[in-house]
Parts: sequence; structure tokens; C-alpha cells
Amino acid sequence: MKKEIMILKKYIKLVIFILFTSNILYAQQIDKILFMTENYPPYNFKSNNKMEGIAVELLLEMLKKVNAKQTRKDIVLIPWQRGYHYTLTKNNHALFSTTRTKEREKLFKWVGPISKTSIGLIAKKSKKIKIKNISQISKYSVGVVREDIGEQLIFKLDIQPKYVRSIGGSDASNKLILMLQRNRFDLLAYEINVIKWAMKKNNFILSNYENIYTLKDAELYYAFHKDTPDETIKLLQSALNSIKKEGLFKKIHSQDKYTR
Repeated sequence: MKKEIMILKKYIKLVIFILFTSNILYAQQIDKILFMTENYPPYNFKSNNKMEGIAVELLLEMLKKVNAKQTRKDIVLIPWQRGYHYTLTKNNHALFSTTRTKEREKLFKWVGPISKTSIGLIAKKSKKIKIKNISQISKYSVGVVREDIGEQLIFKLDIQPKYVRSIGGSDASNKLILMLQRNRFDLLAYEINVIKWAMKKNNFILSNYENIYTLKDAELYYAFHKDTPDETIKLLQSALNSIKKEGLFKKIHSQDKYTR
């Protein structure tokens, strides 16, 4: 009996050692990943020369839980279309906050969700544009961010807008709302919360604008290159799940600075 107990203890110690060693190895793998993002408040944005946002805070807590070495300073702000291309084509790259869709599903590996998201068509109220059927979009011009979900949803439509104006750069959302204000196009296809945030920051009168049509309701995720090891994804997903169970997820989401 004593011999069996000794063997069992040794077995348990061996299992613990293997699990501990595996987690160290996967944490080292995570250390190699370059995390990229864009200005997409309140989820991710640069303020006072440091990265802020719901997705940024969640990522930092996840990295802490898995004993990875990355810090806030290691998160790279990059134009969306470039980050999207890198995550598609280069191993050890990750991009957030990325809308998870059927079309993108097999292009990346995913950790999340970070938040619910809604992509809409925003217009000036004074133009009195009404779209009951998406085919009516053919009458109007639309502004989008290159490789953004808004652009992808527009190009996927059977009937295309009058024309589409694609904008790039790390400050694309601010450029787009200014162009909408100046009547460079009729509609802006983008994430509704992000547009509201950008408009408030630029002292727009929100009541002068409206979401006239919702293109898609979905969820935001961290997108990883498709060759990222499954165990690395599982480790980060487990860390995020723990954050949710502990109540920290809800606490980060409800911070005053992210609920304008």
C-alpha cells in the first residue's frame, strides 16, 4: 500500500512538472508574438503616448496570467490594412480588435470575444437618407477604411454603392468623420461605437448624425496568424476565460474612461 502511494505521489509530481514546463514553453512562444492594433476607441487607441482601451487592458491581464514578458510598450500601433496583411502572411503576428466573421474564420486563429460590435451606415440627419432595403445603397457614395470589416461588407453586397472611398492610415476613423461632415460621401460604413467616440472627441454634435442601416452585428476578437500553435491559443483563451470569471472583464468594460 505504501509503495502504491509513493508511486502515485511521484506520478502526480511528474504530471505537475510536465504541465508547468509546458506552460513555460507556451509562454515563451507568446513572447515571440507581435501584437498590433489601430486607433479604434474605446477598444484600442493611443493616448498620451501610450496604448489604452478595453482590448489593450484585457490583453495585458491575459499576458500577465500566462507569465508572458510583453508590456504595454510592446503593443504596436499600425495602419489597419498593414496589420491585417502582416497577420495573414507572417507567423508570430496578432491583430486586434478584429471582427470575427464567416469569411475570416479560416484565415486566422482566434481568442475572445472582447466585446459585441455593430457595423452600421452612418449619415447626416439633414440628408434624410432612408435605406429599408440594402439594394437602395446604389444611390449613395460610401466611405470605408481599407481592409476593415465595413469595407469587406460593402464589397460583398450584390448591388454596389455609387462609389466607395477607401481611406488608410492609423487615423482613418477621424479622417472619415471629417469627410462625412464635408459631404465627400453620403454614408460611412464603420463600427458604431468607434464613430460615436471619434465624433465626441472632435466636438461633433451627435444628434446631427444617425445610423440608418445596420450591416452586421458580430463580436470582436484577437486574431492570430493561422500557424500559431493551438496550445498557445488555448492558453490565452483560458486566461481570458479566467478574467471573465473573476469579474475583471466586466470591471474593465465599465470603466468611466471607456464608456463615453
